Amino acid sequence: MEPEVASPRVNQYERGVHEPRAEMAKKLAEALNVPAAFLYTEDEMLAKLLLRWNDLSKTQKRDLVKQVEQSTATSK
Repeated sequence: MEPEVASPRVNQYERGVHEPRAEMAKKLAEALNVPAAFLYTEDEMLAKLLLRWNDLSKTQKRDLVKQVEQSTATSK
């Protein structure tokens, strides 16, 4: 994206005038070093988890998913 176009376009995304296409969202997320899902979530707790997700090892991610699955299975 050209620098002279980037600022107005991002401003429109921030104000909700336009929503970036998936490809652009992926590029923005990479530039910001966040998962693309972070750009779409409105849940603050999920946003915090997504920000930490890339810092977790594959084993830690698996363990976290198992822990969540177990806790939701027992609460039903």
